[in-house]
Amino acid sequence: MPPRSVFVRAFAFLLVFAISLAACTPAPAAAPTTTPTTALAATNTAAATAVLATSTEAATTVPVTGTATVAATVAATHAPTATPTVAASPVPSGTQTTGKVSGLEFHDTMRLLWLQHIEWTRLYIVSFAAGLPDADATAQRLLKNQDDIGNAVKPFYGDDAAKQLTALLKDHINGAVDILKAAKAGDKAAQDAATTKWFANANDIAAFLSKANPDNWPLADMQAGMKMHLDTTLEEATAQLKGDAAGSIAGYDKVEEHILMLADLLSTGIMKQFPDKFDSTAMPADAALKLHDGMRQLWHEHVFWTRLYIVSFAAGLPDADATAQRLLKNQDDIGNAVKPFYGDAAATQLTALLKDHINGAVDILKAAKAGDKAAQDAATTKWFANANDIAAFLNKANPDNWPLADMQAGMKMHLDVTLEEATAQLTGDAAASISKYEEVEHHILGLADILSTGIAKQFPDKVM
Repeated sequence: MPPRSVFVRAFAFLLVFAISLAACTPAPAAAPTTTPTTALAATNTAAATAVLATSTEAATTVPVTGTATVAATVAATHAPTATPTVAASPVPSGTQTTGKVSGLEFHDTMRLLWLQHIEWTRLYIVSFAAGLPDADATAQRLLKNQDDIGNAVKPFYGDDAAKQLTALLKDHINGAVDILKAAKAGDKAAQDAATTKWFANANDIAAFLSKANPDNWPLADMQAGMKMHLDTTLEEATAQLKGDAAGSIAGYDKVEEHILMLADLLSTGIMKQFPDKFDSTAMPADAALKLHDGMRQLWHEHVFWTRLYIVSFAAGLPDADATAQRLLKNQDDIGNAVKPFYGDAAATQLTALLKDHINGAVDILKAAKAGDKAAQDAATTKWFANANDIAAFLNKANPDNWPLADMQAGMKMHLDVTLEEATAQLTGDAAASISKYEEVEHHILGLADILSTGIAKQFPDKVM
């Protein structure tokens, strides 16, 4: 049974549009060499300022990947709990008493939608570059995100504007696909033409946004922001096509930091333009908002890098070890985030528990891929025991706000839906794997909110 309703706050989406992409060959080709470049502006990590401590060096324990063809499923050693209930609209519905949109929920919605924009882009880049069979399903989910973004602005700018933005964003996605196809095929002329068209589309998006909200989204700022988004995405994609896993991962981190800044710019601009449509009374103070955003970003990264590792491990891709390093580093980052509140020893303990959580999942994947049922069952039992240890740690740290039963139920649901996601990926069921990842994502953001709210209540002098 799921814990409190915040564990299952989520966004369901209205429209699904299908796309058929031409089949791609698995052989890598020359990466883009003539794409526009720009000096990267320093990005502000919303999670880092004043609240989250600096991340430690990358983890030293690296799960070793396998290279065999997927031949086994993850056994249902622990029966999954009921799937979370999701809300009916991609746009926050507002408070029941005022009929206005919650400012905090809208802020969160925009950050999630734009994170999904770049996460599904990366997942598509990885699958396309490697010629994986889930590339088309991933592309469909990526294009659906453009519908979701259009629907998110519809209540403010109307149906026609929402459709126009969606169309521009789909051209943005399809333009990126054209560049990838040309680069992989070694067709420099087609690659250059597609790149020029892609940057022109970015200027069209900037112009659309500035026209919609000129006081808060100046044209020059929108153009610069879109150009940086394209530049950093090209760096990420170029590195992935070249087989430079470390460079590709670092490139994605740049993309992520920048897109969150853009999401905040967009949500703040809409709230300033339409103040009567928002209830901003629930917006936390700056320090509490940074904690809220930081926790959501870190836990989102926890499940996103887990998914990337599952994809790479299942397919035996050479970037699996580098992806595992980035995933393990996330556990250091989460530990560092609580250090200012609970101290060094507690942060170290939480980090160790979370690394055991990650390595335990890897053990399950290895055993399932090898068809070793006994090892798989033993690893699964150990993994669920570790989840209870994490729940107990959290409860002991903050018993008034993190009841043990809630923490145990929340951790169990996280493991259950992650197992379903991994099982679907290992068995080649791309649609189910994508669907289960969305459940994982929505659930973990609810957990992140419980953690940040609990810390804010426990340490009001530090975050209020």
